[in-house]
Amino acid sequence: MPELEIPDGTLHYESLGDGDGEAVTFLHGFTQTSRGWRELIGQLPKDFRYLVPDLRGHGATKLKPQAPHTMQACTEDLLALWAAAGVERTHLVGYSMGGRLALHISSRHPDRLLSLTTIGAHAGMAEDLRPARRASDERLATNIEQRGVAEFVKYWGTLPLFKGLDRRGPGFRAALDADRKRNTAAGLAASLRGMGAGAAEPVWSLLRGVACPCLFIAGAEDHGYAHEARRLADLVPHGRAEIVPRAGHAVQLERPDAVARLLSAHLKAAAKGPTAARTPSPSPPSA
Repeated sequence: MPELEIPDGTLHYESLGDGDGEAVTFLHGFTQTSRGWRELIGQLPKDFRYLVPDLRGHGATKLKPQAPHTMQACTEDLLALWAAAGVERTHLVGYSMGGRLALHISSRHPDRLLSLTTIGAHAGMAEDLRPARRASDERLATNIEQRGVAEFVKYWGTLPLFKGLDRRGPGFRAALDADRKRNTAAGLAASLRGMGAGAAEPVWSLLRGVACPCLFIAGAEDHGYAHEARRLADLVPHGRAEIVPRAGHAVQLERPDAVARLLSAHLKAAAKGPTAARTPSPSPPSA
């Protein structure tokens, strides 16, 4: 698999698809890796070029001791990746933590985006809520360090946020947990401390300058994030929210077919300009 030398270590990434067209960069969520996007990408148009990194603290990306695990550090990694890959502008897709990172990048480098898609994401917590969340994430990070990745993965998978994954069956769950266990306790703890929802700087006020076509996806059963998707869509000039039925937080894993249809239409429409990208695509089937 390709690796890129960066000042803080080595960034691991995958380059998928046979196309030589526009680039699409995917950013995974906390505890996941680049592998988590393979099923979805397999259902997307073949004429795009898909770049899928392991973000700091995850997968096969290796960093020097004390290297920062922050939104800005990950942004610098992506800028380096795009430079090495000859990518001037890219479609950007992020899920959960990766969605927050995508919004962070969009707010600071809107000129680098062809389009933006987030799944189960928000643009930062209210200031009065951040201290309690940082304290909670610190306790969780300490727990990971003390009890190890395997115990944490067992706990993480039981959260109500991921209940919808049960529809995919025990085999799918086992494969997802195996991928999560590829991470290290030190990496996950550092990611929580530097990129958790409490640590990430809110960027709501900066998103009004993101003029590219934007798609915000959430599961209908993930009520809080469905609200955030609509809020994001109302904020940017060319935004649209799509709420996927029979899905919770990890929509791209629970219903990759529905997300593939939405994302494929969004990517194609983005090439025609913001107005075309705002036109609602056919809704995912409700049954």
